[in-house]
Amino acid sequence: MAEADVQNSLAQVSKAAELYGVTDQDVERWRAGIEERPAWAQRAHVSGMLAQRLVMTALEHRGECEREDCRTCAGLREMLVIALAGVRTVVDDRLNELYRRPARWPWRRRSL
Repeated sequence: MAEADVQNSLAQVSKAAELYGVTDQDVERWRAGIEERPAWAQRAHVSGMLAQRLVMTALEHRGECEREDCRTCAGLREMLVIALAGVRTVVDDRLNELYRRPARWPWRRRSL
């Protein structure tokens, strides 16, 4: 991701967070929880927590929404597509890690 994209994302998320009353204390509490984890697990934790909140919000909205052409439903659907693609990729990567086979099984190596 280019530096300009990162800065743009930060500005957009900050503006939306401000509209929803997010405080610096809220952010610091979450950052502390993220920083407790090893560096390699931080992004997975953030992605997992976002996906969990997304699913909870989507299910709640679906139960309450009666509009036929709801833009919120459409947006939630798109986010769920992205979340599901991400989760499936993580699961596939994990399965590949767990079941990766060596190039040659040790018991099939020829003795010299």
